[in-house]
Amino acid sequence: MLQKGGFMKKIVAILLFAIIAGTAFAQNSASGSIAGMIKDGLFKNEARIKDASFNLDATEKLMLYGEFKKDPWVPFIINFLIGAGIGSFVEGDTTGGVIGLTGDVIGLGSILMGVSTYASALSSNPYTTSGLGMVTFGYIALIGTRVFEIIRPFTFSSRYNSTLKGALNYYDGLSLAPIFESGVAGITLSYKIRLN
Repeated sequence: MLQKGGFMKKIVAILLFAIIAGTAFAQNSASGSIAGMIKDGLFKNEARIKDASFNLDATEKLMLYGEFKKDPWVPFIINFLIGAGIGSFVEGDTTGGVIGLTGDVIGLGSILMGVSTYASALSSNPYTTSGLGMVTFGYIALIGTRVFEIIRPFTFSSRYNSTLKGALNYYDGLSLAPIFESGVAGITLSYKIRLN
């Protein structure tokens, strides 16, 4: 009788271990699946990520959020120092990168064409202003593009991180958020409560 009881305890222990290991594997598998969807494209997989992350615990959501959230400072520094949208490309923001690159190419191209036009017209007329409008346009385009490139990493990372939190059903309570209303910038304090 003692041997049967010991055998039954071993079987129960093995079954419990298998259930716990299976549950841990399933949660780890869910985290891995969600990570794959985020890498594949957060914005296009947002609904699928939201469905898959519903059963994750808060720690797993925090780990996924910490792993995939975007930090705007490196792209900001690259865009500020180098330009051409390179920082936005590094951040994964293709749209911002293309806008920055296009603006810089148009600005530099206008400056070069304007200088060339001015130099060729200068030989025949020392008082010419030919080409100076293109140079002015080029500088305005470069300045406008650089301002865009400086701001874009912050707006993109804010939108990305907000979308990531929503997709993971992850809410961390108090937060500060930038607001822009009627041309005035400010900061708001918000507290999110999960009701479901």
